[in-house]
Amino acid sequence: MRFLASVAASIALSVPLAAATVPSPPAGASTTTYLCKSAAYSCTLGGYSAASASRAGWAWRFYGGTWPSYNAYGPHNCTLYVAYRLARAGITLSWHGNGSEWAQLAGSHGALVNHTPTPGSVAQWMSGHVAYVESVSARGVVITDDNFSGSYTTRQLLTQSTNWPSYFLHFGNSAKPTPKPASQTTKPAPPIASVFTITSHHAKKA
Repeated sequence: MRFLASVAASIALSVPLAAATVPSPPAGASTTTYLCKSAAYSCTLGGYSAASASRAGWAWRFYGGTWPSYNAYGPHNCTLYVAYRLARAGITLSWHGNGSEWAQLAGSHGALVNHTPTPGSVAQWMSGHVAYVESVSARGVVITDDNFSGSYTTRQLLTQSTNWPSYFLHFGNSAKPTPKPASQTTKPAPPIASVFTITSHHAKKA
């Protein structure tokens, strides 16, 4: 249910750092709790809908149009939803890429990338998915997302588990620290590669 969006142009940056490595997921059974799941947009926040997404400027330009999957309610795409929420927060990204590339791209463009969730940050899985962090508490992390495969939206409560995100990406005010869930052990984020070239990508289901 992960959608990998288009990258339209080659990106080459000049400061070499070590290639990104993904930490091993924490041990333990998955403890994802679905708070909401819908083929419509009722699980998402920020006024997200087919109409509002199509008016979302750079978010729609990068991730809308023919890239999402569609059902009777409209487009569905994890990157479109997260980009929409960032745009609603007054954040403009100059880059775009597949969900699996967001940590690398964000880090190489100056965003803070680590393992610490904060409200307004972006949860990213290297398997190719992104979601928006709504809140962080001792109970865990509440995320909302949209999904290309299956065309549905969800609201989930995550605790440290095998489904824990690979990274959290911080833009704007989301870089401010908040107390971490009691079950979460923060580890230093590995360095994100700053030299890479992307020439083309195709839509994929995951």
